[in-house]
Amino acid sequence: MRASFPCLLLALAGVGPAISADELTAKEIASAQKIYVAKCAKCHRFYEPMSYSAQDWQTWMEKMSKKSKLKADQARVLTRYLDGYRAGRLPGKPQDKPRSQ
Repeated sequence: MRASFPCLLLALAGVGPAISADELTAKEIASAQKIYVAKCAKCHRFYEPMSYSAQDWQTWMEKMSKKSKLKADQARVLTRYLDGYRAGRLPGKPQDKPRSQ
């Protein structure tokens, strides 16, 4: 059910230009994964972020950021992380446990 999907899409509303995932620290990656699992799985199963067009993704992010009541800093780090994942710059899946470094 696509309409209930995107809690993982939680974050574009009110967020400025995306920062490269290459700039994410290990701590930010772990934080984004934690937010993704805690906020998204709370309401629905995980959906594959790359299965959506950029426009659809942004629409879902805007809707779900409001619905999930993310704080601005949470929305920013999650957006950066998921944008990096969608661009193929991050290994694994967003719901994978963070790797310790």
